[in-house]
Amino acid sequence: MFNLSLTACSFHLRKTNSRGNTKIFNLNMPLTLQKEDGTECYFQDLSEIFVQFFKTHESLVKDDNKQQSFRCEYNEDNILENDDFRMFYTRIYSGVYGSSSDIIDGNTQKVKYKKKSSDIDTRPFYLMVVFPKDSERVVVQKGLFIFQNVGQFGVKTITTTLMQEFFSNGFHITLKCNTISPDLFVKKIIRQDNIKKLVMVKNIKSSDNSDNVRKGYGSEIREIGNLYFTEKMWSRMMDKIRYVAGGRYNLFEFEQIEYDNLKVVVDIGGRTRKINLHNL
Repeated sequence: MFNLSLTACSFHLRKTNSRGNTKIFNLNMPLTLQKEDGTECYFQDLSEIFVQFFKTHESLVKDDNKQQSFRCEYNEDNILENDDFRMFYTRIYSGVYGSSSDIIDGNTQKVKYKKKSSDIDTRPFYLMVVFPKDSERVVVQKGLFIFQNVGQFGVKTITTTLMQEFFSNGFHITLKCNTISPDLFVKKIIRQDNIKKLVMVKNIKSSDNSDNVRKGYGSEIREIGNLYFTEKMWSRMMDKIRYVAGGRYNLFEFEQIEYDNLKVVVDIGGRTRKINLHNL
């Protein structure tokens, strides 16, 4: 039997193609969006957009390039609500196809079924979407995805990709999703001397207009490798990260230069992974 695990991600929504406009939509407030055909849709809050996505994808969708299938099974009764948050969940069926094989009995080793390339080996996965509620001090803009994984299989990538296409094409809004890692996990990796390098990104804009003709210009990337942190140095660094992350601008500073993003490249079990430390 496969082991079950969970992947937690934060998400927020904002207007598509809004360069220079970093305004994020409030999750729990009414919103009117214009569709592709010019008609307007009114939503009591952003959770209704996700429900619409689930209902739209109740029929099977196939990606012939990645040879992966996707469909949702949503029930309006699958909602949990208390004073702090509202959560609803859906069951997602996803699988791969494109190759033929023999399905054998593990005990007798006899062929029980000949799988065709058009057959899809689907598995059910649960996705929980959490909407924290506003308080007297906080207007919530970020929600939480909790994806279920079955062994090495999961649906995070295909789900968020289809969501992004649905939101962008239908309502001109962009979904931003980031995996959440607690600082304890990052600290453990650094203690094990698995850290490879820091990648710092600074968004800049050239004063020469010809440099800004094409999309993508304006990022300066610095990398620092062969890093090692003592316990005392790491403690000081984490204190500064917590202080900055709790501030207004969410920027990290190195050598008196403000960086807009910070990532750490680590080795986990012989595989290189990149962890986003921004907004930790």
